[in-house]
Amino acid sequence: MHNFSKKLVFVHLFIFVFGFFTPVCQAEESPAKFYLAGLTVSDIGVEYQWHLQKIGAPDAWIETQGSNDIVVAVIDSGVQMDHPDLKNNIWINPNEISGNGLDDDNNGYIDDVKGWDFIENDNEPEPKLENWHTEIAIHHGTAVAGLIAAEGNNAFAGAGVAWKAKIMVLRAFDELGESDTVIVQRAIEYAMKNGADIINMSFVGLGYSRDLEETIKKAYQQGILLVAAAGNESGNNHGTNLDNIKSYPVCFGENGENWVLGVAGVDKDDKRAEFSNYGKSCIDLSAPATDIYSSLFYSSKDSDFNKFFGGKLNGTSMSVPQVSGAAVLIKAIHPNYTNKEITEVLINSTDNIDGANPYFAGLLGSGRLNVAKTVGYEPISMELNKEQEVKYVLGSNPGDEPKIWLLDGKGDVKKEFYAFAPSFRGGVNLALGDVDNDGMTEIVAGAGAGGGPHIRIFNLSGELEYQFFAYDTNNRNGVKVAIGDLDGNGKSKIITVEARNGKRVRVYNQNGIEAGKEIDIAGIASQIALGDMNKDGKDEIIVAIGNNIKTLNNKGELLGEFVYVYNKSMAVADMNNDGWAEIVLTNGKIVKTYTLNGRLLSPGFSGADFVSSGDRDNDNEYEILTRTGSEISIWDKYFNRTATLYPLGKDSKVKFNAYIISR
Repeated sequence: MHNFSKKLVFVHLFIFVFGFFTPVCQAEESPAKFYLAGLTVSDIGVEYQWHLQKIGAPDAWIETQGSNDIVVAVIDSGVQMDHPDLKNNIWINPNEISGNGLDDDNNGYIDDVKGWDFIENDNEPEPKLENWHTEIAIHHGTAVAGLIAAEGNNAFAGAGVAWKAKIMVLRAFDELGESDTVIVQRAIEYAMKNGADIINMSFVGLGYSRDLEETIKKAYQQGILLVAAAGNESGNNHGTNLDNIKSYPVCFGENGENWVLGVAGVDKDDKRAEFSNYGKSCIDLSAPATDIYSSLFYSSKDSDFNKFFGGKLNGTSMSVPQVSGAAVLIKAIHPNYTNKEITEVLINSTDNIDGANPYFAGLLGSGRLNVAKTVGYEPISMELNKEQEVKYVLGSNPGDEPKIWLLDGKGDVKKEFYAFAPSFRGGVNLALGDVDNDGMTEIVAGAGAGGGPHIRIFNLSGELEYQFFAYDTNNRNGVKVAIGDLDGNGKSKIITVEARNGKRVRVYNQNGIEAGKEIDIAGIASQIALGDMNKDGKDEIIVAIGNNIKTLNNKGELLGEFVYVYNKSMAVADMNNDGWAEIVLTNGKIVKTYTLNGRLLSPGFSGADFVSSGDRDNDNEYEILTRTGSEISIWDKYFNRTATLYPLGKDSKVKFNAYIISR
């Protein structure tokens, strides 16, 4: 029977497994360099970081060094945020104003600009030297952060597995390396609330906590990848079989769902590190855990902390951040991969190490992390389901039942359902995008003219996730919808304008809460679309007002305008992949693309009743979809037709709009 204790002390893995720190002298040495195909790494300490070569990081860096859009929450003993190798990779809360004494983003924490200290309950989550402390505990969080995302190729100290990522610093362990489940739970909840993509948990405890389990489950279901240490056995140096004696959080999960990616430790010969725990039920893969060099906490006032970089660090605490860093590289290449898909890639791209571990075969996960394989691996589930997964979404036009159809890659209908009451005949306006920022596409439906300003959000299984009214409930103008990022913070919002007499543009989050000021577009919009028209990292609003196509910023200020007569449908897409979106228009006779100021970019091709755009084959290049009668055509960036579909039948009289799902 589980012991449902309210508080459970977690002890950092390093308490008994870190060896000693052997500092690397930086100032007196010339930068040591090694060379890759087309890539030179100048970091002084990389030659000491044998683990990077072992896991194939240099080869992976040719493909990607990470992304500043990816946030890794490090729940640990605090991180030195001005460390030369980390300062450029520290997460900054974009919605908090520093030093004004206010909780600007209403997340429950005042001035949490760079994370939070859950031990001292303040906004300075760095290690604390004021109290009695252990050297190991002070260094631990900084070392973990360095293994994930120490800045690479900057001619200083070492490098992380990912050179680019944002570390969300959450201090949940004290200067002795101790914490409890309540504090850890609060830190996870903060990470969930503030946009973490990955949570690094280089700690372990022996007891079970139902509350912590529920929090871990919610984080997993929110789409966050959680990575945790197997733990180390301090008593006999033989490790513990976690199939017999569970540890947490590494062993959380139920019904076959892998909530936490469990990481065991190996040495330079791929043998199980003698202290590492193991087991089939909790361990997913292994990573180097001995003689590890990384960033260290530095203080000019204390001789015990007089180096920025060093080793030799031992423990599965050091294995976990290597896997977290690898996850950053995967997500940098495939930003729409879910936590399940990233887990699948990590587990299935390892090197088999059973031969080096005859007594632990199958007990160290799928093998040892290989980042070079990881960045080129595609999830098996995606390979199997490419033709079966939902690729297109249709929405009915006025006059027909208010249906939505989900199509696979061959254009076959996989499911159909009502967006609104079956008796409604005003049509369904659709937009597709990740509105809750969980890595999955949602379908946002707005009732057509004659309906209320009703917004309904569905997932790709056709299940209703949320609904709200964008304007007064008595309004019967209907509502058109678009999805985009108007403020450049990486989070998509729902943009609305009334379908009839539409003069007011409003911005909402996925919960129907207004996320910006109402914008007066100085005219009545018949069409609305979003796209980054000027390469500023923010989506602009493109509206068709009469015969004028106008581009507005998020304040409603005019950025560009041109005349296009008899516009029937409009889409926005970066067709030549240069970072500048183009406007795609059809008048029913010809389809053409333009810049925001009306410069014609293509001679056009035969017209259509409707146009939309999306990345159909996940190659980072947009295709154009056109619909004429019952026929859908797909066109590449050179305006070559690549597919023709008749999803509702060639002779169908049902009129619809169609959209490509970009993944």
